[in-house]
Amino acid sequence: MIRVIRQSPRTRFSWNRSPRQGFALRDLLVGVVFAVGLLGLALPAVMSLRSVADRAKCADHLRNIGQGARGYATQNQQTLPRDRVVAPRSSWNTEILPYIGQEALARQYRFEKEWYDASPFGQGAGNRAVAQARVPIFLCPAAPSANRQVLTQSPDAPNAPFRAGATDYVGSAGAYYLNNDPASLHSGAMQHRKITRRIREADVQDGTSFTLLVVEMADKPNQWHAGKLKDDRADVPQMPALAGQWAAPNWNHLRSHSWDGQAPFGPCAVNCSNGAAIYAFHPNGANALFVDGSVRFLRSGMSQEMLIALVSIAGGELLSATDF
Repeated sequence: MIRVIRQSPRTRFSWNRSPRQGFALRDLLVGVVFAVGLLGLALPAVMSLRSVADRAKCADHLRNIGQGARGYATQNQQTLPRDRVVAPRSSWNTEILPYIGQEALARQYRFEKEWYDASPFGQGAGNRAVAQARVPIFLCPAAPSANRQVLTQSPDAPNAPFRAGATDYVGSAGAYYLNNDPASLHSGAMQHRKITRRIREADVQDGTSFTLLVVEMADKPNQWHAGKLKDDRADVPQMPALAGQWAAPNWNHLRSHSWDGQAPFGPCAVNCSNGAAIYAFHPNGANALFVDGSVRFLRSGMSQEMLIALVSIAGGELLSATDF
């Protein structure tokens, strides 16, 4: 007679389930730790790649702006674009619209009216609808608020501010050395105070490849000091010029700052403050457009002496590409 020996349910359950559960749990924990470790290793690399891509895209935008400036010069007796700072006020950005693929906005704009004019659509319409447009070429994706608009005080209606399209790029009108006394101002390619006529490429005696035309001054009107947000001005109405609106007069007399960005006219001319100074959100420096249309990278902490040499159109400085 054959005897059949049966295991008890408890024995069978213990043998089939307990060891497999323990192995699966250990395996899962090891997998989680491994994945977290890989993520920790990969994240800096991903962030670095994104930073490189953003820097390259910002540089491409400046090259497009340079092509627009040269297109304007070709059509206007080799004069450089610049801001109009007396009524009706306007921006160099508006002058290059037809040459950067923004022909539709260019056709709508009326230079005989103020850039913020809010006249209704139709014959004799104002410029506010144009000024509110987001123009991607005028923005840098590395800026923390790259899709922002600038809340702007309206001279037409002081109690009714409006939002204007923003830019991260500013025209180089000149630079101050040591202080902001008039005697310390060195004229740049978009100067309008000491040089009242339009500047031609031939006036740039220091060489078009070593003279700044447009620089990064990112995330205005927000105020940044050495990588830290000092003042968030997103909901504070700004003056109708020099506050980061692309259609408004968009120039600055550049200056250097202290290393912490708190005080003007210190040793640092790049990435210490965006208050009338070159500032970008790229590691180690900022992009800049030169009069000849080239784009180069200026090192963080560049000296104020080098700033003057790069801004001035007739300073007589001898420079090489490795100097900055």
